[in-house]
Amino acid sequence: MSWTNTEFSPEVAQRLAVMAREMRQLVWGGEGVPEWGTLFAEIEAQGMSIGGELARLMMEQAVEEQAQEKPPETSLACQGESAAVIRSDEVSLQTPAGVVHRDQPQARLAKQRRDFFPSGQGAGD
Repeated sequence: MSWTNTEFSPEVAQRLAVMAREMRQLVWGGEGVPEWGTLFAEIEAQGMSIGGELARLMMEQAVEEQAQEKPPETSLACQGESAAVIRSDEVSLQTPAGVVHRDQPQARLAKQRRDFFPSGQGAGD
């Protein structure tokens, strides 16, 4: 699996370095140094597993908190009409870091469906 390198702000880069040190200490104890002779493949697997779970949790928390906010009116505008949120459905999104669950708002326009798909010649006609 390949990860895209991203330029982080100095604050984010510094915090990631601190978190990495803390994770090493939790995983391998003491100073966070794996026992001599530990295969690099084992160190890599542990690091990727922790990194992936951090990424998944970050995404899941972000969409959970986003779902608590009221959508802006502009996001509910369609063909000059404002849709009303009627419910939220939980959806599962497959990401490279694992499955992320989120509430996806479902909205409805007061006008009838044909306003979205006007009568007339069909797509294959």
